[in-house]
Amino acid sequence: MNGRSKIPNLPEDIVNCILLELPVKSLSRFKSCCKSWRCSIDDADFIKFHLHKSSVDTSRQKFVFLNVNPQGETRQYKIVSIEASISGDSKFVYLDEPNIPGFCSNYKYIEVLSCSGLVFMMAYDPGYNMTLWNPAVGKYYKLIPNSLLSQKYFNPFSTSPVFGFAYDFVAEDYKVLCVHLYLKNDSLRHPRYFVEVYSVKNQCWRTIHNIFPGPSDPLPPHIYHDQVSLNGVIHRIAYNWTIHMIISFHLADEKFIVTPVPSTCGIKPTLYALGDRVCVLATVGEEILIWSPEKDSKTVWNCINKFPTLVSLIGKPSHSLSFAGNFMCVKDNGNILWRKLEGPFIEYDVRKNEYTEFKVTQVGDFIAKKALYVESLVSLKIPWD
Repeated sequence: MNGRSKIPNLPEDIVNCILLELPVKSLSRFKSCCKSWRCSIDDADFIKFHLHKSSVDTSRQKFVFLNVNPQGETRQYKIVSIEASISGDSKFVYLDEPNIPGFCSNYKYIEVLSCSGLVFMMAYDPGYNMTLWNPAVGKYYKLIPNSLLSQKYFNPFSTSPVFGFAYDFVAEDYKVLCVHLYLKNDSLRHPRYFVEVYSVKNQCWRTIHNIFPGPSDPLPPHIYHDQVSLNGVIHRIAYNWTIHMIISFHLADEKFIVTPVPSTCGIKPTLYALGDRVCVLATVGEEILIWSPEKDSKTVWNCINKFPTLVSLIGKPSHSLSFAGNFMCVKDNGNILWRKLEGPFIEYDVRKNEYTEFKVTQVGDFIAKKALYVESLVSLKIPWD
């Protein structure tokens, strides 16, 4: 043995178990160590298992922020990634280097959605611009073409389309949902909905004929921007002038399902994903309550968590609720994270019933949009030409 003791090789299953615990940045680096590791990390089943572990581990969650400079006629966006467990010394990464070709400039509005480690961004006015990318590996993918109906310009009697993004586990395909509202003669009466779905695998749009759910009265529901994507279903919250509802689109059978949100849940409801279930956050008095519908029930809702509102913590009057700041997330330690509109973050310690305020200067004072995502090795294998 020439005075050396031979180091035994670890079994492949043990190596894979160790690799599954590592972040994407380490895995990308370790692919260069040896051929067997590269094969393991590039394996489709390994990528799926790693994504599942990242999805259930809140410590692996990250935010993508789109900072905007509101000065001038055109807007310039900066994309920043930061760990969801934000603190004063959190590490951040600028994600727009290299720049996404022609994407983050000269648009008035932008949407950011995430699912299974990928981020979908849509910018509009003027026109539309859509792309998919993986922020963990810094890989940008081809721009998604405008939908068929968007190319026909329904204006002036149409509203901006509502988009959704999710993974279809049955077809093993990422899909983009686009819902158009067409107002006949610019009237709210007798609206018409058109629904399209884009298949990333097939790289094409198609129109589906399932009727988009409307209210019992002829007025169209107002669809909010917050989306939750879980288990192949796109969830959006909407308001039809009398009641809030969750509109869910199931990718596998392309069906819409409506779940009314009881008025007892509170005011200003928003969607939130907690584990593997869809929840509603709403304000009741000086508390924010998290509600979840009971399994297999649309009428029975349970309150699973509650905490003080931001305005009650910082001592502002209740009418300042809409201007105090935004709920960010429930951190992996159980604490609640907000961001005040003027910039600082506030973390509320549930056990100690106290809060601390800190600022992350790199995030910027003005956040155009944000999305919570998990790091993954997912690749669409359609890189830029």
